[in-house]
Amino acid sequence: MHTTIRIAVVGGHPVIRGVIRLACQEAPDLELVVETDRIDGASESVRLAEPHVAVIDLEMPDGDGLMVLRDLRQRGFPGRTLVLTDRTDGASVIEALRHGADGYLVKAHGLRTVASAIRRTVAGERLLEGELEAGAMREIGRFATRARERSEVEAAITAREHEVLLQLADGLTMQQIGRRLAISPRTVETHVAKIYRKLGVRTRVQAVARAASLGLIDLR
Repeated sequence: MHTTIRIAVVGGHPVIRGVIRLACQEAPDLELVVETDRIDGASESVRLAEPHVAVIDLEMPDGDGLMVLRDLRQRGFPGRTLVLTDRTDGASVIEALRHGADGYLVKAHGLRTVASAIRRTVAGERLLEGELEAGAMREIGRFATRARERSEVEAAITAREHEVLLQLADGLTMQQIGRRLAISPRTVETHVAKIYRKLGVRTRVQAVARAASLGLIDLR
């Protein structure tokens, strides 16, 4: 481990910055080299300071701290990154890890041990509490299930049925879909019935919602 750990803080709340500042003042092995409360220019300030670890608050006043995390990794930041947040859902954990977070702390109790967390992160540990890791694993499981279901439905739905599905999502009637696709309303009804069966739904709304959740259509 480094004799003196250089720390950068991107914190949206003064309490976050204050706690880390105090930790650095009380610990001879911790040095705060840059501190900012805005996303704008944060990644550049962090990179120029060359810290060993960047502590990033995801709840920033001018946006999402993930933007800073992502930008640092894209620009080749060589240091470690420790995320602080109130988000405990599996999807948020996965998103932070995907963008290169080395540690994930929940503010409610993580701030009390932030100095230790910083040292452990710099030492090479991947910090992720058991409950958060379990949530992330459940999210990965749901993602894998959705991906498998999407693959199965994509394989089952024909190109014409997909065209009809897109028209359903646009709110067109059977007659309007028929005119647009140059087929009879009865043929449209046949396609819709097959779509419902393959998606496991009974109504237009359910079909559109199900297709959107599987990524088969894009609702804008």
